Amino acid sequence: MVNKRSQNGEAATLVAPGRPPRSETQTTILDAARELLADHGVHGLTVEGVAARAGVAKTTIYRRYRSKDELALAVLIDMVEDIAAIPDLDDTRGELIAFVDRAVKILGRTLMGRVMQGLVSDLATVPALAQAFRDRVVAARVAEVKRLVDRGIARGDLRADTDYELANELLFGPVYYRLFLSGGRLDSKLAPRVVDAFLAAFAPS
Repeated sequence: MVNKRSQNGEAATLVAPGRPPRSETQTTILDAARELLADHGVHGLTVEGVAARAGVAKTTIYRRYRSKDELALAVLIDMVEDIAAIPDLDDTRGELIAFVDRAVKILGRTLMGRVMQGLVSDLATVPALAQAFRDRVVAARVAEVKRLVDRGIARGDLRADTDYELANELLFGPVYYRLFLSGGRLDSKLAPRVVDAFLAAFAPS
């Protein structure tokens, strides 16, 4: 998905070529698989279980996905691939807070958080899943962080040597640490605190 700024300043969303609209059956399958992944992770996911929950035949699933790992990958990509661009707010702090807070809300308030918790061990042990996550999700997020960092440097809000890859890790690491390890709250206070700590480290002298 490609996003551009519209005339009224909102993030405009364009569907990228090569990603056709999902059919109703495909949506039903992915929704059922998402619920099972949230509860049991990849190891507890079965085509039989997805078929029963979705109310479709196993052959219907196998026509679209060759294995449960491929199905799990499709669910993961479907949930997190579309990373909308942050419009130019003429405020580096505000833009970074908006970007981090979007992840906080998705992981803290939607099924996405439970799915990621169910998949975290599989990301460490299933190479295809991990590589796809890096290629389709992490790379898109890093690219958006780079855009925001470059914008901040141009405004004089960030040092010229600000490392955008490190910025991505510093900005989103605390979010995933709370989700996976500490159990800390993913609330509205987190993004401003994380961004302010980042800005304190990379503000011009």
